[in-house]
Amino acid sequence: MATLTIDGQLITVPDGTRLFDACREARGEDLPHFCYHPDLSVAGVCRLCQVEIEGLPKLTIACNTTVRDGMVVQTRSKRVQQAVQQILEMHLINHPVDCPICDQAGECGLQDQYMAYGLYESEVAKADKVRKAKVQVIGPQVILDQERCVLCTRCVRFCDEVTGTRELGIFNRGDRAEIGVAPGRRLDNNYSLNTVDICPVGALTSRDFRFQKRVWLLRATPTICPGCATGCNLRADHEGGRIYRLVPRRNDEVNGPWACDLGRLSYKDIHAESRLAVALARGEGGLESRGWQEARAELFGLLKPGGVAFALADPRQSLEELVLFKRLGLRLAGEAQLAGGIAGEGMAESDGILLAADRRPNRQALRWLELPEIAPARLAETLRGARGTLLVFGGDPFAHAEIAAAAGRLRVVYLGTHLNATARAAQLVVPLAAWAEKDALWVNGRGRIQRGQRAVAAPGAAREDWRVLADLLDHLGDSLDLPGLAAVRRLVAQELGLADLDVLNRLPVGGLQPELPAKAPTQGE
Repeated sequence: MATLTIDGQLITVPDGTRLFDACREARGEDLPHFCYHPDLSVAGVCRLCQVEIEGLPKLTIACNTTVRDGMVVQTRSKRVQQAVQQILEMHLINHPVDCPICDQAGECGLQDQYMAYGLYESEVAKADKVRKAKVQVIGPQVILDQERCVLCTRCVRFCDEVTGTRELGIFNRGDRAEIGVAPGRRLDNNYSLNTVDICPVGALTSRDFRFQKRVWLLRATPTICPGCATGCNLRADHEGGRIYRLVPRRNDEVNGPWACDLGRLSYKDIHAESRLAVALARGEGGLESRGWQEARAELFGLLKPGGVAFALADPRQSLEELVLFKRLGLRLAGEAQLAGGIAGEGMAESDGILLAADRRPNRQALRWLELPEIAPARLAETLRGARGTLLVFGGDPFAHAEIAAAAGRLRVVYLGTHLNATARAAQLVVPLAAWAEKDALWVNGRGRIQRGQRAVAAPGAAREDWRVLADLLDHLGDSLDLPGLAAVRRLVAQELGLADLDVLNRLPVGGLQPELPAKAPTQGE
């Protein structure tokens, strides 16, 4: 351990700690900086984080300095402040200062540093600015404005060190130096939008979010990515009932500070034209809208014990919902006619970073609950010639032509979010809340339970899934008393065999990796 003094405060930190991090701990805030990023190598190019160290004749950059025992550091001296102002002025000489039309305005490092350490009268004579290329489309998701760039190299280091794709580099020298893509290349990796996040100014902007909404109007809600089994922690930025972007939330146990582009753009499904906002029932002219009470009565009529040929869920449903669905399916159809999803659906290639081969967010929950998946051919064989009702909770099994053909004689009840092939073939369609429209638990591929919170309201008459399932169970005479989600989560904890039945109501921010009790092997195992 090293003990040092920073701005008169004695502080002890582990040996090898960067002085930048030690100063953050002592000051309660970061030193001024552009190039430093805790998850990238040290570049030391912006020179903003200079500090005064007793015994050294010159100022030194804190990001590339390691603490030593007995060090005495000044971060707020007049000498340091003058150095910061001078460096900021050099950064601003060729900056376009187009804040009113820049997407980064409101969360810009250059604005923040100037307001905190600048506010000076310029001593540099006005000269012609160096003009560089603007609005360059350098990839499917990212636009580059070279005039705004402060050459911090964060984006270059990200593509070198995190993705290993090396699309970006610095070209030319002096004040003509500029960030750009390598000849014949595009910024087209699975994580390109992370370069927008780590850009401290507005040099790199998202083509999807560009000019959509001022950031100070947005509200932030923590959520979990529905794109794959990694379960990256995200922040949904929304306003007026609409999500405008998803950005990563740091969780060192899951995704660190990053998220893939596929997960970031998954919010678009929330506002798709195919979203279900009203209940639909089949009439003489096809599917017709129904009021909730009318649809509820028809739902009770179609779902009766012994009258359900098969009950099928989907691993995109939350942990609470799958627990309730299993209980409902056992009452309606029995264990042999119950499945948690279509086997093999949502499997693709992993990219070896965050994007998992399993593109379903909650498949691990199926294993915990012993809800098997069923192959399309086997489900088609099971349904062929069957009578009664097919209950489908989420997903789109009728996207498989063999399943759709085999279920032709069944009355389909679809509980879901979008008007897909299954919904179009249904006798009754009940609209449900999507992942960002409900408070729910998700189990990632490594068995970590995480909580996503509701960011926006569900459209129209769409209902929270657990309320619909609990209502059905209550109608069937189940003795459950579920006045709210807290009670549902106690039921989930009981189903999983957790000793503390309230542990899921007290989930820490980073989630929980529970140790589940071993289950007795079944006969033949």
